[in-house]
Amino acid sequence: MICSLSHEGVSSPAFSRIQIKKWPEICVCMPIVCQQCQDPPCMAICPTGARKRIVATGAVITDTKWCVGCKSCIYACPYGSPVVHPGIQKTITCDLCDGKPLCTEVCTAGALSYSDDKFAIEKKLAFAQKVASLARLK
Repeated sequence: MICSLSHEGVSSPAFSRIQIKKWPEICVCMPIVCQQCQDPPCMAICPTGARKRIVATGAVITDTKWCVGCKSCIYACPYGSPVVHPGIQKTITCDLCDGKPLCTEVCTAGALSYSDDKFAIEKKLAFAQKVASLARLK
């Protein structure tokens, strides 16, 4: 909720840059966030160059001035991270809140954390692939 509140001024999951993917058949709920890929397929496929990397934080974002809402980045992302903003009909993803993600600061359960450590990213990827393969088996 802090994501939508800080970016949009409303507390609504529809406006959050973090989506929750649910696999009820295996009792798993997982936050889906941009993994800030080294060579992002979403940037490569964007026909207008709207998907850009913020150099200071490494965040891959959509420049809404250039986005035409074609959704190519959604289809290209292996993690399902970009989502369509319900108001402007252009894609949005986590912008890392200028390097200090608010969601990780307010998560009292400790379920969310942020690390730009390569090992942490590889660990997340391995877990995501395992969950995805389990979901396909069901």
